[in-house]
Amino acid sequence: MAELRLFWALNLPTALKAELAVFQDQLKKICPDAKWVQQENLHLTVKFLGAVEASNLAVLTRTVAENIAALKPFWLELTGWGIFGRPARVLWVGVGGDTEQLWELWKRVEKAVLPLGFAAEKKGFSPHLTLARFRTPPNLAALRQQADALANERSSWGGFVVDRVDLMQSTLTRQGPIYRVVAMVGLQGS
Repeated sequence: MAELRLFWALNLPTALKAELAVFQDQLKKICPDAKWVQQENLHLTVKFLGAVEASNLAVLTRTVAENIAALKPFWLELTGWGIFGRPARVLWVGVGGDTEQLWELWKRVEKAVLPLGFAAEKKGFSPHLTLARFRTPPNLAALRQQADALANERSSWGGFVVDRVDLMQSTLTRQGPIYRVVAMVGLQGS
């Protein structure tokens, strides 16, 4: 049987990806050794699953759909920025808006996949959108100065309505990952 590398994610509207790409472009000069997430790949991960048998796609999708069926669409906003790791490893953008609904979505997806053999998230859920991964520690002073200046020019990078969660396939290549939506599960509300 074929195995697929899968994760559940919130995909962003094209215009919002373009706004984030401008921010990335302005920081690339300071961090030339970073691996920047390509504009078309910008997303918010809800749950990484790893290798999954292709034959399990239907039950995985159905189970998540059943668990999130009562959730209503909600609004998220991408705000601020930050760095994970010591030494610095990941540059990210934060998530605001209806984060309580986002947490509820995460909990329900997590609950849905546990009986299917997927491990519980050990670190919990830290809502963020990754912009870059650093191969070597960046010049943090220059990065902070530039990123703060850019972030202070606006209250957010933009927002979007979350009305579905996508099951994504990630194919790793030398040029970077290629993502493809393999299933969509809509938020219906009650």
